[in-house]
Amino acid sequence: MSGANAHTVDQPISGAPKLPSEVVEPTRSNTAPQQGSTQPGSGSAVHETTGAQSTEQPHLSFKEQVIGVAQKTRGTVLNKPDLKEHGEQVLAGNAPAVKPGHE
Repeated sequence: MSGANAHTVDQPISGAPKLPSEVVEPTRSNTAPQQGSTQPGSGSAVHETTGAQSTEQPHLSFKEQVIGVAQKTRGTVLNKPDLKEHGEQVLAGNAPAVKPGHE
């Protein structure tokens, strides 16, 4: 490597941008990093919500929810109101996920 374009690690290419650590001193902070928040405040307090979200719904398993939605959809598509009604009852928690005799 001889000539005008020869350089070493200690001699950076002229015109190349400098690294930020060569321009300014690194900074350190003694405070904890800021946490993101979608509401005012520090984010450490839990706010209660009231209204339609706080109504008591029976806890259905995922399988029961799938069966209820499937029955409701199938009843609508095939024009079977009794099947649609049963699917709605399953989702409301008022009926078993499987009709008697259809295990």
